[in-house]
This record gives sequence, C-alpha cells and structure tokens, in this order.
Amino acid sequence: MQNISVYLNQRASNGANDWQEQINNALFRSNVEYMTPSNLEELYEKLDSDIEKNIDAILSVGGDGTVNTIIQRLAGTEVSLLVVPGGTANDFARVLGSSSNIKKITQTIRQNVKKKIDLIGINGKFMATNGGLGFAAEVAREINELRSAYPQFKSFMKFSGKSIYSLFLAKKLLNREIKSYKFKIESEEYNDILLSPLILVNNQPALGGDFIVAPNTNHQDGKVNITIFKHQNRLELIQCILKILHGHYPKDDKNLISFETEKIKIDLLDEDSLAFFGDGEILNHSNSWNIRCHPNFLSVFSPKDQTDMINLCTQVSLI
Repeated sequence: MQNISVYLNQRASNGANDWQEQINNALFRSNVEYMTPSNLEELYEKLDSDIEKNIDAILSVGGDGTVNTIIQRLAGTEVSLLVVPGGTANDFARVLGSSSNIKKITQTIRQNVKKKIDLIGINGKFMATNGGLGFAAEVAREINELRSAYPQFKSFMKFSGKSIYSLFLAKKLLNREIKSYKFKIESEEYNDILLSPLILVNNQPALGGDFIVAPNTNHQDGKVNITIFKHQNRLELIQCILKILHGHYPKDDKNLISFETEKIKIDLLDEDSLAFFGDGEILNHSNSWNIRCHPNFLSVFSPKDQTDMINLCTQVSLI
C-alpha cells in the first residue's frame, strides 16, 4: 500500500472538503494522510517527517506559492511531488500537464511516472518556475497583499483566474512612469552595468499562464534563462510586452536581452534593497542576488509524460 501525504492549502479553489473527497475516491487503495499545518514551522516539521519516512508521494493542492513553500524541503531529496492546481496562475502545474482531474493525474503515482527537474537557487532559496526583479515583483506583491487583506478579493481572483496578473500588469504599465533600476550583471555569457525596469529569471517558458517570455527554455536543460528589459521608453516597453503576450516573441528588439546560463550574480547599484519574486511569491529583499541552476534537484510526477506515453503507444499500435 502506498503512503501519500496531501498538503492542502485552505485557500485552494473548490474548497478543502471537495478536494479531499476527490482524492479519497481516486486513491482509495492508498494510505492517505492530510496535512493542514497552521504555520510554516509546523509545515516544515511534517515535510521533514515525510522525507525521513521516504513516503511514496506528496500531493500539493494549491498554487505556485504552495509549491514554492514545499520545495524548500523536498529539494535534493528522493521524495516525489504531484502538483494539484488549486491556485490562480498554476504555472508549475501547467508545464507538468497537471489538471484538476484528480482521478487522471493520480494515475502517475500508480504507474510511477516521474522525472527529475532543475530548480533555481536564489540566495539560498529555491524556485521552480519564473521570477525576477522590477515591476513584475511589484505586481506580485500588490496581488498578495490584497489577497491577504480582503477576503472578497480571493473571490475575484477565483473568477478572473490567471488573467488577474495581466490586469495588474496592464495597470502598472499604464502608469505615467515605470521606474528603472541600475544593475550590475555578472555571468560567463553576459556582463554589463545597465538600467532596467524588469529582469526575469526563468526555469520554464511561461509566466502567469500566457506571458511566454522564455520560449526555448525548460526545467530539464541544466540552465537558467535570464531576460532583461532595457527599455527606457514606456511605449516601447508596452509594445514589447504586448508582442510577448500575443505569442510574437520580439527577436529583433534591441532592448530585449535573453540568454541561458548556469549561474549569474545581479547587484543593485542605486537602491538599498529590492524585492525578488519567484513562483508568484516575494522570496526576499536584498541588493545582491546569487542565482544558479541546480540540475535534477526535484523529483516530480508528470501527467504530461504519462499522456505522451499513452499517445505514443496508441500510434505504435496503429502502425
């Protein structure tokens, strides 16, 4: 019998009771234990216990922020994670092919369909999806503060889904001034001192569901993608972002720099500190960030790979 721990974010869409009923029905042959820790210390204690027991699977029910909290402990271990999308953008679940169809995605546990993926380390914390510095961090902070302060805002987020990030991004871009920061960039591939309103650090192609900022990167390439927006003209910046949102990556934009690297150091030269966001959460405030890729550092169950295998077997059987 498989031993499975379910970490259930009480703010997850559909409600805790609904998720629990679906999971019980799908995993009725397993020993399933539900974890609803009241604070971060309790959460880490339970995760440490699961890791020590080497349990068969951990389910994360929630959004990218819930995943980010859990991977701080699972990173570098052999315990595998299945993500159940119950958040807003669900970027990590999306790239793994996970859905709210519990019966379908839990088959990856039954069939042991899993893989190792890269994680990005930022000053000692880990990130699974995308993050960065500049006005996107301000958008993430504003949304999280509204979610914490106003319960009714959660309902609005549930209704709007991942488009909430596009709405707040548009609001930020329509401001009369987009602030740029002076950064020093040091890596083997690129070195410069520059002004930028936005630097993104990417472990997968899309941010916020639709913003495909790093179309050629993935979380198994042993690299981290860095995308730097050098635009000082607000209209040119808006045009660049709109092209990306509409799926037309602006390859010829001289103010858009994109490269892959194993590690990079970013220093803030004109402010005391700045927020770095990752996986939809504010990870830290600092004036210097050491960023590196940790290859094959998290074990995950992958519904997308399961679907690909089924499709391949179907095609072979038809030959």
